[in-house]
Amino acid sequence: MPPPDSPADHPRRLLAELGLSPGRRRGQTFLHDKNIARKIVAAARKMGPPFLEIGAGLGALTSLLAAGGGETVAVELDRRLAAYLRDRFTGSAVEVVEADVLSVPEEEWRRRFPGGGTVVGNLPYSLSSPIVLRLMDLREVFPGAVLMLQKEVVERLCAIPGGKEYGTLSVYLTVLAEARPEFSVRRTCFTPVPEVDSTVVSIRFRHGIPDSLVRTLQTVVRAAFARRRKKLKNAPVPFLAGGTEAWCDLLSRAGIDPSARAETVPPAKYLLLARMVSSEGNSG
Repeated sequence: MPPPDSPADHPRRLLAELGLSPGRRRGQTFLHDKNIARKIVAAARKMGPPFLEIGAGLGALTSLLAAGGGETVAVELDRRLAAYLRDRFTGSAVEVVEADVLSVPEEEWRRRFPGGGTVVGNLPYSLSSPIVLRLMDLREVFPGAVLMLQKEVVERLCAIPGGKEYGTLSVYLTVLAEARPEFSVRRTCFTPVPEVDSTVVSIRFRHGIPDSLVRTLQTVVRAAFARRRKKLKNAPVPFLAGGTEAWCDLLSRAGIDPSARAETVPPAKYLLLARMVSSEGNSG
């Protein structure tokens, strides 16, 4: 294995040696900036091992996680890359799993991480939102995450009420976690160069929010944003037995103006609304 900062481990050279080319359908790009990789791993180490790495690729982050001695489960969907990683990290604290991370059941993660763990990864842009939503479901197993995402996705995740970026993901994540942009990553740090810049975000999930309440919150928020340009009183609410009248009554009791629009309502108000819906047994 070449030294960590050797030109021999540049993605372009490694891909050529392996006879591989980046998959356009999967949007594969490979981080080649060693300083960025070190900063990501340093942030993950603050949350502590063991680690679940999503999209290990050619091992830019995996090698640093392994060097630190933390046990790591590195998930890679690409069969060819998974084989390369297994060979590269044989005998280390890294276990390579060839799988679609979205298809792995929660029971499997609980078995592998009985004491919990930290997620780290450079996420494929096309799968960023589904993976973040999945991590919300797995928040008890993985209470912390350090993720590199498309810059615009992070802006949506961390958006505040009133702007066009503020939406369902903003509400969910603000209620469930403390999310903070850590640093920006230029597109030129990747091979091949993508069309967008990235941002690394740290996520620390809160404790004590039951799944049943989260499901009700998602139902309420999806309804509120279903007709984003219309007033909240026009939201579709099939989950309420009393329909629009009951919905407007709940909004008023929660201190939300039924004539307001969804993007003006802060996450805390949506959580209050979800608690009220749950207490009245109306959520579906």
